[in-house]
Amino acid sequence: MNLNIIIAELRKRCPLFEQRVGGAAEFSPLPEGANLVVPAAYVIPLDDEVGPPASGQGYRQILTEGFTVVVALSNKADERGQSARTMLDQVRAALWRVLLGWSPAPEYSELVYEGGNLMLMDRARLYFGFEFSTQTQITTADTRQGQDIDCLEPVSAVVLNVDAIEPMADPNYPQRDHPADPDAYAGGYPGVDGRIEHSAHIKL
Repeated sequence: MNLNIIIAELRKRCPLFEQRVGGAAEFSPLPEGANLVVPAAYVIPLDDEVGPPASGQGYRQILTEGFTVVVALSNKADERGQSARTMLDQVRAALWRVLLGWSPAPEYSELVYEGGNLMLMDRARLYFGFEFSTQTQITTADTRQGQDIDCLEPVSAVVLNVDAIEPMADPNYPQRDHPADPDAYAGGYPGVDGRIEHSAHIKL
């Protein structure tokens, strides 16, 4: 999943951060004395989770992708973090209004909330992570088999050769009389005999 889409959406629809939303490469808990304008948010990817491949034709597997929105809040008013934690309800509600029920791309399901956790707290700031996830499917088109299929020449024609079967071609059928060779079909009439009765050439 392209997390730049999430970042752009938060910058556009979450005025609480005043567009101070960055990616994983920009996030680093700063020393207490560092100057960081807050509140600010950072979108960080989480580990992928996959289910077992589904049985049937082709390749199909459900992939769950997640990310954390790490929010940095000021903690200077209260070193215990009580005032900053009070603001977390407001921040979470703002994130929900932007992300919950929204699909970041056509191939992904709607985003769901997975929970939150305190990541770091010092005398200057409080860092809290809100986790979200979405699902997509890994299909044959994403696999090596799919790439090999794409390299094949397109089908331009179909040739059908029909070898008709005897209607009673059952080896257990108790038929022992045959006008040509009584011993040849002692266990019943044969199935296919290798002779092509009908042919067709279909151009696509």
